[in-house]
Amino acid sequence: MQSTFYWNSTFKSIIIVDNELFQNEYTVELGIQPMVADLKKQSEYFERVKTLFENVFNGTITAYRNDPLFPVLKKHTVNRYIELPRPPYDQIMAAVCFCKANAVLDGKILVNELTLGSFQGDGIQYSVDKNSKELTLLDVDKWFTEKYKNFDPWWLRPDTATYDHEMPKGIYTGHFTWKEEKKVVDKRHEENAKIFEFNPRVLDGGKDKNK
Repeated sequence: MQSTFYWNSTFKSIIIVDNELFQNEYTVELGIQPMVADLKKQSEYFERVKTLFENVFNGTITAYRNDPLFPVLKKHTVNRYIELPRPPYDQIMAAVCFCKANAVLDGKILVNELTLGSFQGDGIQYSVDKNSKELTLLDVDKWFTEKYKNFDPWWLRPDTATYDHEMPKGIYTGHFTWKEEKKVVDKRHEENAKIFEFNPRVLDGGKDKNK
């Protein structure tokens, strides 16, 4: 039986709630299980998940996609965002973090469980695994327009995007690159979009789960 290791991190993000901006700090604990014996490969992918929380999620603005303030900020600022399919409660944040972490690890390491709490969350922590009902909160219809309807939302893709933005030549794939984790690719977004091969992923806990 393979061992499970635990890793803790924090990241800061401003959340939008009822047209107000609130500072928030998240704490996360990941139960991770290496799936490859190659120690170099393990280290490489562990650095990915560290970068995800310490750089990619950190310093963002977190918003519900349908919040009226969100498109205003996107139009007039160059911030990075975490775009959610529901309002930014900790349960939904835990679910997207769990899915995105597993996506970027590409099966080389598994996140079996993720526990998340926040400063604004009144000391309550939420744990998510592949069987958690919180994952049903991520069921979305028509996330992209017809042109890009076959693409997965950002939390199911292995790139560094934490929100989705459509452009003429493709969809936004993130400010960062896994080859140069610390480098910001393009603050204007236009230079880091691409059309890539559609590779659907099955999300445990979908619409038909536990019915």
